[in-house]
Amino acid sequence: MHRQKYIHESYPIALNGEFTITGDVSHPTSSTLLFKNKAEVISSRDREVRTKNFYIEPGTMTLTGNPNMLAELKITGSKTQIEKDELDKQTASIRAEEQPIIDALYKEKDHEKASAIRDQLDPFKARIKKIKYAFFLTHPTSYIVLDEMRVMVSDMRLDSIQRVYNGLNSALKETTLGKNLATEINKIEAGSAGHMAAIFSRADINGKMLSLADFKGKYVMLDFWASWCVPCRQGSPHMLALYNKYKNKGYDVIGIADDDTKPELWKGAVAMDKVGVWHHVLRGLDMDKIRKGIDNPYDINSLYGIHTIPTKILIDPNGKIIGRFGDSYGGSDEDMDKMLASIFGK
Repeated sequence: MHRQKYIHESYPIALNGEFTITGDVSHPTSSTLLFKNKAEVISSRDREVRTKNFYIEPGTMTLTGNPNMLAELKITGSKTQIEKDELDKQTASIRAEEQPIIDALYKEKDHEKASAIRDQLDPFKARIKKIKYAFFLTHPTSYIVLDEMRVMVSDMRLDSIQRVYNGLNSALKETTLGKNLATEINKIEAGSAGHMAAIFSRADINGKMLSLADFKGKYVMLDFWASWCVPCRQGSPHMLALYNKYKNKGYDVIGIADDDTKPELWKGAVAMDKVGVWHHVLRGLDMDKIRKGIDNPYDINSLYGIHTIPTKILIDPNGKIIGRFGDSYGGSDEDMDKMLASIFGK
């Protein structure tokens, strides 16, 4: 993964309210401006409402307005910011509609109730995604596309992601974000049907070494999940029923949990959901590497291009991926059930 560079600098504001910021950027860059007193300590929540995000790019730009009225601050000289304002305008009414739900989600402390509230946002997300996708296809030279794709990549089908990337000009493809997007596409492809499954070895939940290579000759389902993932846990009874139905016909399951930072919760969830009958390993998450933008070949999720959970990947006896289910890059759980039934019989 190509590392992005983050710069933090402070500048004084003159008595007349003027200030000047200088620096070098090679391409449009997302920036955040925070107005505060020199010794002032502000909370993360206050920081959110006291910052102004905008795009800077090579050239001279001017920011005007009252720092006490951040929403009305205007920047001129940035073509990229004009494009961002254009996109924001197209989605503004939808965001206004979903704001009460977001406020309720922010206040809810119960994990399962919060998950139910989060589900209510899906129709709004779908409408916004449609607008953004149209924007991506009509703005192939805009850096906004790459910046938005960082978070949109998990909500789009692989063919749609490829269409957006292929439409970008060469200058965007050569940026850090452009190279990152190409890398993510390759990882998703590597974890899709038709490709040989990436081999990994890991100590399992009992401390015994487990290697995917040892499962050759069997159909193996990789179940990407986490103890904190409500939909994952809700799907455990169904996964258990499938396992019991096909386990004597050459079928096995390896649970890959996103619980590296709290393994005790992982072990507790396995016991509570009674899924210890199959194999379990941790994904190999390393937050320090993620923060530094360093690739982590030990991270199983990264090897298979996993962006959301639950996701399941079915591997045939020869080690080839024949199905992907649960995320936007593959089929549904119903498709998974049908494929297993076609392999093993009802």
